Amino acid sequence: MARVDEFLQIIDDPTHPPLGDRHPHDEVLLGLLVHLAYSDGIVQGDEFALLKHVRPGLDDNELLAWLQEASQRPFDDAALALVLDTPEAAWSGLRLAARMVCLDGEVPEEEMGDLQRLAKALALPQTAAHTVVDEIVATVSATHATVADALKNMFWDSLVPERDDLESDLAGVVPAEATPVCRVVLRDDTEVAGLFQEGLVARFDSGPAFVAWADIHAYTRVPVPGAAFHLHTAEGNRSISDGRLRDLGKLLDAVYHVG
Repeated sequence: MARVDEFLQIIDDPTHPPLGDRHPHDEVLLGLLVHLAYSDGIVQGDEFALLKHVRPGLDDNELLAWLQEASQRPFDDAALALVLDTPEAAWSGLRLAARMVCLDGEVPEEEMGDLQRLAKALALPQTAAHTVVDEIVATVSATHATVADALKNMFWDSLVPERDDLESDLAGVVPAEATPVCRVVLRDDTEVAGLFQEGLVARFDSGPAFVAWADIHAYTRVPVPGAAFHLHTAEGNRSISDGRLRDLGKLLDAVYHVG
Protein backbone atom coordinates (compact mmCIF):
# COMPACT_ATOMS: atom_id res chain seq x y z
CA MET A 1 0.00 0.00 0.00
CA ALA A 2 1.27 3.47 -0.88
CA ARG A 3 2.16 5.64 2.09
CA VAL A 4 -0.37 8.27 1.05
CA ASP A 5 -3.12 5.64 1.33
CA GLU A 6 -1.96 4.84 4.86
CA PHE A 7 -2.38 8.54 5.68
CA LEU A 8 -5.92 8.42 4.30
CA GLN A 9 -6.78 5.36 6.38
CA ILE A 10 -5.57 7.06 9.55
CA ILE A 11 -7.63 10.19 8.83
CA ASP A 12 -10.81 8.40 7.76
CA ASP A 13 -10.85 5.84 10.56
CA PRO A 14 -9.92 7.12 14.06
CA THR A 15 -9.78 3.49 15.30
CA HIS A 16 -7.10 2.55 12.77
CA PRO A 17 -3.67 1.80 14.28
CA PRO A 18 -1.17 4.70 14.12
CA LEU A 19 1.30 5.00 11.29
CA GLY A 20 4.30 2.74 11.73
CA ASP A 21 7.96 3.70 11.46
CA ARG A 22 8.92 6.88 9.63
CA HIS A 23 8.73 6.56 5.87
CA PRO A 24 10.72 8.45 3.20
CA HIS A 25 7.47 10.00 1.91
CA ASP A 26 6.35 11.34 5.30
CA GLU A 27 8.12 14.71 5.14
CA VAL A 28 6.50 15.63 1.80
CA LEU A 29 3.01 14.38 2.75
CA LEU A 30 3.09 16.10 6.13
CA GLY A 31 4.38 19.23 4.42
CA LEU A 32 1.31 19.18 2.17
CA LEU A 33 -1.05 19.04 5.15
CA VAL A 34 0.80 21.80 7.01
CA HIS A 35 0.84 23.99 3.88
CA LEU A 36 -2.95 23.68 3.53
CA ALA A 37 -3.60 24.14 7.26
CA TYR A 38 -1.60 27.39 7.25
CA SER A 39 -3.04 28.69 3.98
CA ASP A 40 -5.14 31.25 5.88
CA GLY A 41 -2.42 31.95 8.46
CA ILE A 42 -4.23 30.16 11.31
CA VAL A 43 -4.50 26.49 12.24
CA GLN A 44 -8.10 25.87 13.30
CA GLY A 45 -9.13 23.32 15.92
CA ASP A 46 -10.33 20.73 13.42
CA GLU A 47 -7.14 21.14 11.38
CA PHE A 48 -5.13 20.60 14.57
CA ALA A 49 -7.19 17.46 15.26
CA LEU A 50 -6.38 16.07 11.80
CA LEU A 51 -2.66 16.70 12.27
CA LYS A 52 -2.76 14.92 15.63
CA HIS A 53 -4.00 11.84 13.76
CA VAL A 54 -0.86 11.74 11.63
CA ARG A 55 1.56 12.82 14.41
CA PRO A 56 0.15 10.89 17.39
CA GLY A 57 3.48 10.70 19.21
CA LEU A 58 3.50 14.45 19.94
CA ASP A 59 1.64 16.18 22.75
CA ASP A 60 -0.15 19.46 21.98
CA ASN A 61 2.82 21.69 22.78
CA GLU A 62 5.20 19.53 20.77
CA LEU A 63 2.77 19.45 17.86
CA LEU A 64 2.44 23.25 17.91
CA ALA A 65 6.21 23.63 17.91
CA TRP A 66 6.52 21.19 15.01
CA LEU A 67 3.78 23.00 13.09
CA GLN A 68 5.43 26.38 13.50
CA GLU A 69 8.77 24.99 12.34
CA ALA A 70 7.28 23.04 9.42
CA SER A 71 5.21 26.01 8.25
CA GLN A 72 8.39 28.00 7.62
CA ARG A 73 9.54 25.59 4.92
CA PRO A 74 8.38 26.35 1.36
CA PHE A 75 6.10 23.71 -0.10
CA ASP A 76 7.54 21.87 -3.10
CA ASP A 77 4.95 20.72 -5.67
CA ALA A 78 7.64 18.96 -7.67
CA ALA A 79 8.74 16.88 -4.68
CA LEU A 80 5.12 15.87 -4.07
CA ALA A 81 4.73 14.81 -7.70
CA LEU A 82 7.81 12.60 -7.35
CA VAL A 83 6.32 10.91 -4.28
CA LEU A 84 2.91 10.49 -5.91
CA ASP A 85 4.34 8.94 -9.05
CA THR A 86 1.36 6.89 -10.27
CA PRO A 87 -2.13 8.06 -11.26
CA GLU A 88 -3.59 6.15 -8.31
CA ALA A 89 -1.16 7.78 -5.87
CA ALA A 90 -1.82 11.22 -7.39
CA TRP A 91 -5.57 10.81 -6.82
CA SER A 92 -4.91 9.66 -3.25
CA GLY A 93 -2.71 12.71 -2.69
CA LEU A 94 -5.44 15.03 -3.91
CA ARG A 95 -7.97 13.24 -1.68
CA LEU A 96 -5.58 13.70 1.25
CA ALA A 97 -5.39 17.42 0.52
CA ALA A 98 -9.18 17.60 0.25
CA ARG A 99 -9.54 16.06 3.71
CA MET A 100 -7.73 19.10 5.13
CA VAL A 101 -9.56 21.64 2.97
CA CYS A 102 -13.04 20.21 3.64
CA LEU A 103 -12.78 19.73 7.39
CA ASP A 104 -15.61 22.10 8.33
CA GLY A 105 -17.77 21.37 5.31
CA GLU A 106 -16.97 24.67 3.62
CA VAL A 107 -14.60 25.13 0.68
CA PRO A 108 -13.80 28.80 0.09
CA GLU A 109 -12.83 29.82 -3.43
CA GLU A 110 -9.20 30.35 -2.42
CA GLU A 111 -8.91 26.82 -1.00
CA MET A 112 -10.60 25.32 -4.05
CA GLY A 113 -7.96 27.17 -6.06
CA ASP A 114 -5.26 25.47 -3.97
CA LEU A 115 -6.74 22.08 -4.80
CA GLN A 116 -7.00 22.93 -8.51
CA ARG A 117 -3.35 24.02 -8.62
CA LEU A 118 -2.35 20.83 -6.84
CA ALA A 119 -4.37 18.71 -9.29
CA LYS A 120 -2.60 20.43 -12.17
CA ALA A 121 0.81 19.80 -10.59
CA LEU A 122 -0.10 16.12 -10.26
CA ALA A 123 -1.24 15.94 -13.91
CA LEU A 124 -4.82 15.10 -12.94
CA PRO A 125 -7.92 16.11 -14.95
CA GLN A 126 -9.20 19.67 -14.74
CA THR A 127 -12.28 18.45 -12.86
CA ALA A 128 -10.32 16.42 -10.30
CA ALA A 129 -10.49 19.01 -7.49
CA HIS A 130 -14.28 19.20 -7.67
CA THR A 131 -14.50 15.41 -7.83
CA VAL A 132 -12.63 14.86 -4.56
CA VAL A 133 -14.47 17.68 -2.80
CA ASP A 134 -17.83 16.22 -3.85
CA GLU A 135 -16.80 12.94 -2.21
CA ILE A 136 -16.65 14.74 1.13
CA VAL A 137 -19.05 17.70 1.00
CA ALA A 138 -22.49 17.77 -0.57
CA THR A 139 -23.99 21.09 -1.65
CA VAL A 140 -27.75 20.85 -1.90
CA SER A 141 -30.91 22.68 -2.81
CA ALA A 142 -34.33 22.14 -1.27
CA THR A 143 -35.40 18.52 -1.50
CA HIS A 144 -38.70 17.30 -2.86
CA ALA A 145 -38.14 13.73 -1.70
CA THR A 146 -40.00 12.41 1.31
CA VAL A 147 -37.94 11.39 4.30
CA ALA A 148 -39.81 8.11 4.47
CA ASP A 149 -38.56 7.26 0.97
CA ALA A 150 -35.01 8.16 2.02
CA LEU A 151 -35.18 5.84 5.01
CA LYS A 152 -35.95 2.91 2.72
CA ASN A 153 -32.52 3.40 1.12
CA MET A 154 -30.59 3.66 4.37
CA PHE A 155 -28.19 1.07 5.78
CA TRP A 156 -27.76 2.15 9.38
CA ASP A 157 -24.47 1.59 11.20
CA SER A 158 -24.51 3.06 14.71
CA LEU A 159 -27.98 4.61 14.65
CA VAL A 160 -31.43 3.02 14.73
CA PRO A 161 -34.72 4.58 13.50
CA GLU A 162 -37.81 4.05 15.65
CA ARG A 163 -41.38 5.00 14.80
CA ASP A 164 -42.11 6.38 18.29
CA ASP A 165 -42.51 10.03 19.29
CA LEU A 166 -39.56 11.99 20.66
CA GLU A 167 -39.05 11.46 24.38
CA SER A 168 -36.15 13.79 25.22
CA ASP A 169 -35.50 17.54 25.31
CA LEU A 170 -35.28 17.45 21.51
CA ALA A 171 -39.08 17.58 21.42
CA GLY A 172 -38.99 21.07 22.90
CA VAL A 173 -37.32 22.69 19.86
CA VAL A 174 -39.51 21.10 17.16
CA PRO A 175 -42.09 23.40 15.53
CA ALA A 176 -45.64 22.44 16.49
CA GLU A 177 -46.66 22.02 12.84
CA ALA A 178 -43.82 19.59 11.97
CA THR A 179 -44.92 16.14 10.78
CA PRO A 180 -42.95 13.36 12.51
CA VAL A 181 -41.42 10.45 10.61
CA CYS A 182 -39.30 8.74 13.27
CA ARG A 183 -36.95 9.33 16.13
CA VAL A 184 -33.30 8.19 15.90
CA VAL A 185 -31.56 6.44 18.78
CA LEU A 186 -28.19 4.91 19.50
CA ARG A 187 -28.08 1.19 20.09
CA ASP A 188 -28.22 1.87 23.85
CA ASP A 189 -31.59 3.64 23.24
CA THR A 190 -30.18 7.16 23.75
CA GLU A 191 -32.28 9.54 21.67
CA VAL A 192 -30.06 11.69 19.44
CA ALA A 193 -32.24 12.99 16.62
CA GLY A 194 -35.69 13.12 15.10
CA LEU A 195 -36.73 13.15 11.46
CA PHE A 196 -39.69 15.11 10.17
CA GLN A 197 -41.12 15.75 6.74
CA GLU A 198 -40.05 19.37 7.17
CA GLY A 199 -36.56 18.85 8.62
CA LEU A 200 -34.48 17.23 11.34
CA VAL A 201 -33.86 17.85 15.00
CA ALA A 202 -30.56 16.83 16.57
CA ARG A 203 -28.38 17.41 19.59
CA PHE A 204 -25.65 19.53 18.02
CA ASP A 205 -22.52 20.57 19.90
CA SER A 206 -24.17 23.96 20.45
CA GLY A 207 -27.36 22.35 21.80
CA PRO A 208 -30.62 20.88 20.48
CA ALA A 209 -31.92 22.52 17.31
CA PHE A 210 -34.42 21.94 14.52
CA VAL A 211 -33.18 22.55 10.95
CA ALA A 212 -35.57 22.63 8.00
CA TRP A 213 -34.54 20.64 4.91
CA ALA A 214 -34.94 23.78 2.79
CA ASP A 215 -32.45 25.67 5.01
CA ILE A 216 -29.60 23.19 4.54
CA HIS A 217 -26.96 24.43 2.10
CA ALA A 218 -24.22 21.83 2.53
CA TYR A 219 -23.08 19.01 4.80
CA THR A 220 -20.16 16.65 5.24
CA ARG A 221 -20.85 13.23 3.75
CA VAL A 222 -18.14 11.47 5.79
CA PRO A 223 -16.72 12.01 9.30
CA VAL A 224 -13.73 14.32 9.56
CA PRO A 225 -11.24 14.69 12.42
CA GLY A 226 -12.81 16.92 15.06
CA ALA A 227 -16.44 16.24 14.07
CA ALA A 228 -18.63 13.39 12.93
CA PHE A 229 -20.90 15.73 11.00
CA HIS A 230 -21.01 19.36 9.82
CA LEU A 231 -24.16 21.06 8.61
CA HIS A 232 -24.25 24.44 6.86
CA THR A 233 -27.42 26.52 6.94
CA ALA A 234 -28.40 30.11 6.32
CA GLU A 235 -27.79 30.72 10.04
CA GLY A 236 -24.28 29.25 10.09
CA ASN A 237 -22.39 26.04 10.75
CA ARG A 238 -23.63 23.35 13.15
CA SER A 239 -21.48 20.40 14.09
CA ILE A 240 -21.78 17.11 15.97
CA SER A 241 -18.62 15.69 17.51
CA ASP A 242 -20.03 12.36 18.68
CA GLY A 243 -18.62 9.80 16.23
CA ARG A 244 -21.61 7.52 16.79
CA LEU A 245 -23.71 9.97 14.75
CA ARG A 246 -21.68 9.49 11.57
CA ASP A 247 -24.74 7.99 9.86
CA LEU A 248 -26.27 11.46 9.53
CA GLY A 249 -24.20 12.18 6.44
CA LYS A 250 -25.44 8.98 4.83
CA LEU A 251 -29.01 9.89 5.75
CA LEU A 252 -28.77 13.27 4.03
CA ASP A 253 -27.24 11.56 0.99
CA ALA A 254 -30.42 9.51 0.79
CA VAL A 255 -32.70 12.50 1.35
CA TYR A 256 -30.98 14.60 -1.30
CA HIS A 257 -30.22 11.73 -3.69
CA VAL A 258 -26.47 12.44 -3.52
CA GLY A 259 -23.96 9.85 -4.72
